[in-house]
Amino acid sequence: MNVVIHGYISSRDKKSRVPGRSPKVVAVGRALAHVKYIQHRPGEDRPPEGRTFFDENEENLDGRSLRKAIKELEESKVVAHKITLSPEVEPLDKKEYTREIMQKLSEEKGIDLKWMAVEHNNTAHHHIHVVILGQNEHGRAVRIDKGDYAKLREWGDRHLERTRPIEFAYAREERERKDRERMETRKKEREAQRQERIKEGLELPWLHKKIVREQYEPYGNWKIKQEDKERNRKLERNSENARSEPRVKETIQAAGKEWSNENSISELKELNSYLWDNHDERIPPQEYKKLIAWIKEKERSHYREKAEQNPTQEKQPAANEKDEFRYQGQKYDKNSSYEKLTKLDNKLREPNAERLPIEQYQKFRGWMEHADRARWAGVTDRQLQMSKEQFARRGATETSPNANRYVNPLQQQMMSNPVVGLFMQGASIANELVRWIDLRDNRDRLKEAKDDLEDAKRNKHQDYVKPERTHEEKARDQETIEDIDKAIDENKDERKRRRKEKEKEREKRDRGLDFTR
Repeated sequence: MNVVIHGYISSRDKKSRVPGRSPKVVAVGRALAHVKYIQHRPGEDRPPEGRTFFDENEENLDGRSLRKAIKELEESKVVAHKITLSPEVEPLDKKEYTREIMQKLSEEKGIDLKWMAVEHNNTAHHHIHVVILGQNEHGRAVRIDKGDYAKLREWGDRHLERTRPIEFAYAREERERKDRERMETRKKEREAQRQERIKEGLELPWLHKKIVREQYEPYGNWKIKQEDKERNRKLERNSENARSEPRVKETIQAAGKEWSNENSISELKELNSYLWDNHDERIPPQEYKKLIAWIKEKERSHYREKAEQNPTQEKQPAANEKDEFRYQGQKYDKNSSYEKLTKLDNKLREPNAERLPIEQYQKFRGWMEHADRARWAGVTDRQLQMSKEQFARRGATETSPNANRYVNPLQQQMMSNPVVGLFMQGASIANELVRWIDLRDNRDRLKEAKDDLEDAKRNKHQDYVKPERTHEEKARDQETIEDIDKAIDENKDERKRRRKEKEKEREKRDRGLDFTR
């Protein structure tokens, strides 16, 4: 993901308020100092005369024209904007990369931006500093706000996808892999803490969390609270006062990491799913509202861009007030069974699965929680009743005439022997243990083959990006990677085919066991 850092220098900000000096003069001096810093910052990549600038048309500029333009700015609220572009993958041509982004920003703003930039190659992660004048040549103010950051990152990603597709894809996979590993680590840490509580006697290992949840807050009480919350949400949406909600901070802490609207929509949706699945890591409601607002804004931006590219395709789904939606031809609503909702949840977790809009996804997870709580409602009472019935049946069996059935005297004499009795008891336990052993081969060999192919692809890519590789070797590496991609696709198709065959066999078996027909 491209990192975008933005700041601005203004005569109205606090740093420009120096006693005895004009804020305008101070702001101009700060802007000139920033230009000097990015041009002459120490580093191995800095020549003796300093780094050269470039703009939309020219290269090897010395920065004099930029300093002159800053000094000549008249009544401008902002003297200069400072932007740092730090791409996740180093572009083939950082100048072309910067020019494309700035051109799109000019088109987005509808004005010709006056800017100059310089490359910094003296750190582990190369980056570009861009300085944009606070006014264009016609005296029109330039405004860059937080809503532009996501667009700048998106334009940078599109450039890298086009010019360095393999490297960008691997960088994105690596970032997602690290996030998954971090969340898995948190799960293991929580499980280790639970085992420690069990060891200290603070928690019972056999006690199901959902049973505890039902005892603390029975389903009936919880359902009433949820209905009240839903009514309040609808009133807030219909009320004009709902717009005056208190402003919350731009970052949130969740799952052991700081998140903001600069994260991609897929990362934010994955975080949302993680919070739904892990109740003990839920965040405060105000911060959760911020997370959902970020996802909604990114969805609106996505559909706007799609509509601009092709007005006849993919429009944003209208908000559905009804408690239902359709996914891949199937209808789901609040009365759907828990099994049906769980099956949809498993589909949504598959790689490259079609995602639900955030409004529908929130409804769906709410329905799942309702259905799950309903399943466990009154579970303790039912278990007690079953125990009473079993105890009553056992007593009736012991007092029935059949309880005094005839026993072979020889068998009775053998069983009275303590050694034989102990042997028979051990044989019974061994027989029960053997019955528990699953003798089926549950290994998913296709999945193992897919993992091996992905490991081979990852290793080959590591060879591809080595600087000492020749052009011919890289061409062979890329050809091998393409062959591995084809094999992965064939493996995926075969897995889908086998999954469909298993579903058909299961449906056929279920129809054969349906005695109601």
